[in-house]
Amino acid sequence: MKRASISKIRASKAMRTPQKRWTLSALWEYLKGNWLLYLMVAPGVVALAIFAYGPMFGILLAWKSYSPVLGFFDSPWVGWINFSSALTSYGFWQLVENTVVLGVLKMIFAFPASIILALMFNELTGKVYKRVTQTISYLPYFISWVIINSMVYMFLNTDYGLINNFLLKIGVFESNADFIQWYAEPKYWRGILTFMSAWKSTGWGTIVFLAGISAISPDLYEAAEIDGAGRFKQALYITLPGIASVIGITFCLSISNIIKDDFDMIYCLTGNNSLLHSVADVLGTWNYRMLKGGFSGWGSATAIALLQAIISLFLMWLANLVVKKTGNPSLFGDNL
Repeated sequence: MKRASISKIRASKAMRTPQKRWTLSALWEYLKGNWLLYLMVAPGVVALAIFAYGPMFGILLAWKSYSPVLGFFDSPWVGWINFSSALTSYGFWQLVENTVVLGVLKMIFAFPASIILALMFNELTGKVYKRVTQTISYLPYFISWVIINSMVYMFLNTDYGLINNFLLKIGVFESNADFIQWYAEPKYWRGILTFMSAWKSTGWGTIVFLAGISAISPDLYEAAEIDGAGRFKQALYITLPGIASVIGITFCLSISNIIKDDFDMIYCLTGNNSLLHSVADVLGTWNYRMLKGGFSGWGSATAIALLQAIISLFLMWLANLVVKKTGNPSLFGDNL
């Protein structure tokens, strides 16, 4: 009762306290008193402005018919033609389907995998073994997709690939004629691309969850252990609720990538293999072909990239609403 009354008194005082209004003189005094902090932040802000916000001026190409002879500013405006021509082009909605399906598969498998692996790391007691396993899980993130493509080719090559020859050795195949033509059969590639994306990103994704786990008070685990809770129940009722806010924020950031695609992964692993286009041709590879095909395609490529960014922002906002409904901190703030 005393705590409740104290909290009510504090809340009432906070309601009566007038909010401070910023004036130009007050803002100037604040900046003078914290100029060292802003000086430290300045290089990052300048880099962000140059490399992130500066190039955004190029989205005007979505409404222009760009010509290198006329230049960026003198190229004629064409309105929404670039959008309509892209959206009505042959096979475009198949690209959208492939992009969304691969994005959803990555969200279903790769995102929970990082949480599960972080929980498993948290249960390890040997410090040396824990550090070694964490380091090994991080390594795929630093390997280039070009190198990974060579590794995948060693496994999937039809004639001397490790998988086909292993299946031959154990009697699944009777002869070389039964070998799977991996690079000619699209039905396998959604699974392959999902697995490779999860393999490369899962270990790196555990870092933020392990940081959240380290902030949980050890007293909670000690109290649960005294009450007879095992390691599984401690993870279920203490660890997971303790990192719920981290999971929510990461979920908001991850779900925005559903409409995007891992162009570098898909292009490195499948290249221009038209036999796999039915499942592996996405908006990113289509944009690449449009940019590579000549200046006439730059407007359509920019238009689709802009639509992807808008839909991605909408998905992030929608996920943020879901996270707020669960009582976790909002990604954009409580006022949005």
